Amino acid sequence: MNSFLKKLLVIFPVLILSFFFLRDLYQEEYAQASFKRLAGFALSVLLLYIWIIFVVARKKQDTVFAGLVQSSFFVYVFMVLTLTGYFILFKEVSSHEWWEKMQHRVQTKDNVNLRAFQMFRIYSTLDKQVVGNFIMLLPLGIYLPLLYKRLRRFSGFIAVLFICLFVSIGIELLQLITSYRSADIDDVILNTLGGCFGFIIYQCIRAIAIRGSGEKV
Repeated sequence: MNSFLKKLLVIFPVLILSFFFLRDLYQEEYAQASFKRLAGFALSVLLLYIWIIFVVARKKQDTVFAGLVQSSFFVYVFMVLTLTGYFILFKEVSSHEWWEKMQHRVQTKDNVNLRAFQMFRIYSTLDKQVVGNFIMLLPLGIYLPLLYKRLRRFSGFIAVLFICLFVSIGIELLQLITSYRSADIDDVILNTLGGCFGFIIYQCIRAIAIRGSGEKV
């Protein structure tokens, strides 16, 4: 199988998934929207596809497993973006006085929390709000070392921690701008912890696999 076909197969699942989701989103949110908002929607989709194509073009698909990891990673990223309101970002930004509305949310603390550990005063440890935020970036902590060899040893923990931290902050800023969901520092903490836990899970599985094969860890 030639290289181009391998790369196409990696992208294919997320293309199919995004086609059906974005078609429904367009009918619900953008069918009667202005040109400015439609252009924003198109830009959000274009930026995502450019990033996917760029990553796939740079990475090799030497094995079936490598291809499956890359393909499932893009599906995972797409699902996170849909859950966090990425595809309505430009619609919100194109609306009148969006900056003032965002500032008002922060000033009035309208679904905005900048004080750590407040969530645990409202929800129990096993509440779906807590567990959901913990799990959201857990797969990222597994995907990062699978995708990038330099992150596979324990020395890559700090890099994974900061990547998960910055991704989580980006998600919360996205939700603050779009008013899609609450923006909460506790979400950042839980997301980051989840990502780090995912990295630990990867290291445990890696150690078991290496020992099973008789190699040195």
